[in-house]
Amino acid sequence: MSIVAIVALVVVFLIVALIMIILLTPITYSIEWNGRTPYRAELSVKWLWRVLSLRLAYFQGKPFFKQLYVLGMQKIGPVKEYDDWIAQRVNDEYQKAMDEIDKDPMTAQAEAMMKAMQGGGQGGTEPTEPTTFGTSGESLDSVRSAGQASASQEKQVRIERVDESTDENKGAEARAAQYDAIHDNPTMKPDDEVVEKVTFNSDGTVKEKVFTKIDGLKDSVKARFQKPDPNDPVASFKSQIQTFWFMKHVTNTELWRQLLLVSKRCYDHSKPRDIAVEGRIGIGDPFKGGMLASMLYSIWPEQAENIEIDYLNWHLEGSGHIKGRIILGVLAWHGTRFVLSQPMRALIVEAIKVFRVKRKENKELERLKAEQAANA
Repeated sequence: MSIVAIVALVVVFLIVALIMIILLTPITYSIEWNGRTPYRAELSVKWLWRVLSLRLAYFQGKPFFKQLYVLGMQKIGPVKEYDDWIAQRVNDEYQKAMDEIDKDPMTAQAEAMMKAMQGGGQGGTEPTEPTTFGTSGESLDSVRSAGQASASQEKQVRIERVDESTDENKGAEARAAQYDAIHDNPTMKPDDEVVEKVTFNSDGTVKEKVFTKIDGLKDSVKARFQKPDPNDPVASFKSQIQTFWFMKHVTNTELWRQLLLVSKRCYDHSKPRDIAVEGRIGIGDPFKGGMLASMLYSIWPEQAENIEIDYLNWHLEGSGHIKGRIILGVLAWHGTRFVLSQPMRALIVEAIKVFRVKRKENKELERLKAEQAANA
């Protein structure tokens, strides 16, 4: 045997071994909680050691803990202490606000104005000339007038916004009046509008009426039901595939039975293998407490002895854990059995045929369009 053949066999063996390891290594998951002081909750998912490892945990009085390993490398780890985080966040926001204030030109002008006013008050007499400040040499009076102008402009903008809302109401009233005029006029032209929707207020008055154009309505309806021109190869082109070709598969009860069967198999494989719960539960209603106890003793009798039911008071405390595992190879086996079932095979075969026919028809339609464009 040559060296090339040996190397090829080794590579194939390694690939098969890697696939078997991936398919047969279980994904383990666990959920643990403790409802008594100190409170604790933890979620853990692991697969192939640290190829994928996720851990989420919360402990009373401590920050939320999260840890994620992908291919052995930690992506996210424990977060900072909450007090340190909130202090750093406050400092960042304060620094950001101070930077925005320093960059604001109005702030610089206000500081200059305050300095000018303080300088004028120290001399005991008012300056004979208007006090100037800033790089442009603007006076105090001009700054005050500019501030008043900006304030009046803001008021004007607010008034305009109110006017816009009233214009909409006026537009609705105008459309309502237009509808009344059309209703009173028995002769209607093609360009007239007819009411399509009416909205009323709480007191029964008309709030708004929505109109629609009837121009060309009959022509559009006729064009929708008109048969295509037989002399036009593009317009008369008809597909061989029915629009709802898949309905016979959707309505096939055997396909749904196989789908429910594979779902049940996957659930039976991946459901938790170890469940333990203990504590005290109370709903605060004797009737509902009795219903809960009857359900618990009938559905889960092996854990009912560890759970105490309080029939009179609201109470919820206890602890427990849920553990299980999922093997990808088993899920792949159940999925393969579902795909190879008779109703699923029929659906896949017909879907492939429809895809091929559609592809050929699209090519034929493109050819007819090209010929029609060339002859035109």
